[in-house]
Amino acid sequence: MTTNYQDYLELLSAEQHVQVDKLREAARNGVLPKVRGEVWMYLLGVLDSDKTSEMTSLKALRQEYNALPSTLPSDLASLLLKTALAHHNRRFESPTYESLISSITAEPTSGAGTAANSAPGSRATSGYGITPLASLVAQASGTSPSPSSDDRGGSGPLVPPPTASPTRAQYLSLMEDVLGKYWHSADCQPSSIEVAAGAGDSTGPRTRWLPGQPPAPADWVYLATPFVCCLARPMAVFYGFEALMDKLKAWPPLPSRLGSVLGLFRSALPELHEYFEDEQVPMTAVAMSWMTSLLSREMWLPDVLRLWDSYLASDDMFVMHCYVCVAILFTCKETLEELDGSEAKLMLLDLPPLDVDRLLHDAANLKVAFPLPMPVTDDPDEYDDD
Repeated sequence: MTTNYQDYLELLSAEQHVQVDKLREAARNGVLPKVRGEVWMYLLGVLDSDKTSEMTSLKALRQEYNALPSTLPSDLASLLLKTALAHHNRRFESPTYESLISSITAEPTSGAGTAANSAPGSRATSGYGITPLASLVAQASGTSPSPSSDDRGGSGPLVPPPTASPTRAQYLSLMEDVLGKYWHSADCQPSSIEVAAGAGDSTGPRTRWLPGQPPAPADWVYLATPFVCCLARPMAVFYGFEALMDKLKAWPPLPSRLGSVLGLFRSALPELHEYFEDEQVPMTAVAMSWMTSLLSREMWLPDVLRLWDSYLASDDMFVMHCYVCVAILFTCKETLEELDGSEAKLMLLDLPPLDVDRLLHDAANLKVAFPLPMPVTDDPDEYDDD
């Protein structure tokens, strides 16, 4: 059951407490583009469901964000900008993304409910006046609110969506600023001991970014980009990305993740698995990319946003992700069996547009039919996705 624009406005405009459980339930079926960013921030715990302390928490976030430096080691800055440039050329400069932006910025029209997975450019239902959230943010940040076209009682949402696709320069600048601040927030810069040992600014990422740890810096661009698509302010992009990275820290080590998803692939699609072995498709490398980027590198941006609606609302994102990965293979099975090994690899690392709702339905069916080979850890209580 989909949730229309007015329903979302009613949930988000609560005076004292936002019912995150209801937002989570609604998000499983997809979130309307105009409120996606705000819903994600509640699902990730960036925004507190207690509205009575909202002004204080927003002010604290703003101060923390402004205090963080954004400088990066030269080689890491070069790596991130090179990755961001390639990703922008690949994903943003397309008619599909332009249609996505149109669906975000279109004025809501009263009278009919609209599903979150409607065709790009469709219009959502209109809501009624709610708390002037843009003014709230402006007060917290000490600035005046900027004009907004969002139909929320004459003011913009708490975390407004972008009004236009970012230019190449805007995208690169935002990535450098947000990821630079994350670099310092995650304490990635060399320690005084490392500096004394000769580990200067040119050493790049610290050795702590090992397989099984949070995604390596090269993947940060892909994981931050969906937030750029639904959040207009760099501060919001930063905190959404940081919260996602914290969530991924609870996932099993990378070798265990690969064992789970490849084991599920073998049991659910034995014929395709055998074909991949015959054609020498490097499925381990493909699965590693899918696991570290949450498919944000391989899928079209509108598909990523719809998929992440369900991911962020899930009780166990890791398990859902494993089944979605195998559901993709199930969906593309006939095409993949017509390709040789190198062609199959190229397709799996640059997926065509997909019906994400169908993928999620197939993933749910796979979960009923095939148990997931669970990760092996020293401590059975170590794995916790929450």
